[in-house]
Amino acid sequence: MSQENRIKAMAKENGAVLVGITSTDRLSDAPPSGDPTYLLHSTRSIVSFAIPIDRTVIRDYLGKKNWLALGAELKRIDQALYRVADRLAEDFSKQGHEARVVDLNQVYRPEPGGTSAHTRVAYVPDFSHRYAAVASGLGWLGWSGNLLTERFGGAVLLGSVLTSAELKPDPMMTSHEDRCEKCRVCATVCPSGYFSSQESMSVTIGGTDWTYAKRGIPMRCAIGCNGYHGLLGSGKWSTWSPYRLSKGMPADDAELNDLSRRVRAADPEKRRYADYGQREYCSDPNLTYSDTCANCQMVCWAEREERLENKRLLSQSGVVVLSSEGKRFAVDPDEAAVIDTPFELQVAVPKRELPAIEKREIFFDREQDDYVYPLDAEALSSFMDQSSGG
Repeated sequence: MSQENRIKAMAKENGAVLVGITSTDRLSDAPPSGDPTYLLHSTRSIVSFAIPIDRTVIRDYLGKKNWLALGAELKRIDQALYRVADRLAEDFSKQGHEARVVDLNQVYRPEPGGTSAHTRVAYVPDFSHRYAAVASGLGWLGWSGNLLTERFGGAVLLGSVLTSAELKPDPMMTSHEDRCEKCRVCATVCPSGYFSSQESMSVTIGGTDWTYAKRGIPMRCAIGCNGYHGLLGSGKWSTWSPYRLSKGMPADDAELNDLSRRVRAADPEKRRYADYGQREYCSDPNLTYSDTCANCQMVCWAEREERLENKRLLSQSGVVVLSSEGKRFAVDPDEAAVIDTPFELQVAVPKRELPAIEKREIFFDREQDDYVYPLDAEALSSFMDQSSGG
């Protein structure tokens, strides 16, 4: 068995479903985050691997049937990706090669103004898993800029291992069938307007230009994925977040960056876990993954008709509200009311609970930990009559 096939077999034995190999020269024309020598100067090869996300879990998430099952699924996959990566890195080391596991997320390059979870805005990763996956032949960049695979579309999570070992690269998918078909479903389900439905940009990987949607600044995505703005412009449905920017999404980039820093600084979860990487997140048994968006990735399955069905489920799922008991669930838009919070956000609540909230007659007990997201507890506590001991 060749070294390359042995490595791929090992990755699959430990949980990977898709595995590919690339050489560093294919990434020589990529943006800075495509440079593996930033993390490992001796890098000559990269092993890229992917695990698909359970489709039933995705559908229940998009249709607002189950919020936290997706988080549990993503946490499970993250743990599996680290297991694969650690096993490969250990094997390379035993063979006398240098190796480096690339963090899955939450680790970014230093930037002016701070790099903690509530100050960074550039979000340039140490190394791009997407670029490595394209260079390794796992798939191509879809309109959203996410990796698309033939079997699973964009509904996969990625991992990468850098090594000084010289391995034979796999063929890239330069002649793949256009399964994306520029359907633009991804753009229609993004509540923050992060990427264009018409304008494009490109990145060069392996001598090929890969075209995808023109993007805005990272905060246009992050403010939605962090759960601070969950309502689609039409108001007919939302993400799993009940929060809204009080004055809407700023058009000015600098203003948006400043706003995002302020709301993240007010978020108790960001303050507590500001320096966590994804390995710490997925290893902590007390942390619950509570994703609220990722719509562009979750709707994008390989089959066009399935993508359209995912969009239908999402567009008919209603808007998420926060109850006085700290629960999130979906209701029809006319059953939701929006009220201000102390941290530049509004929150949607069940309209039937609005009179009690306005009179500060709710009795939320934050010590019971019935809520999942710490910001929910902050919001509900601000609606209580503190003078009465509520």
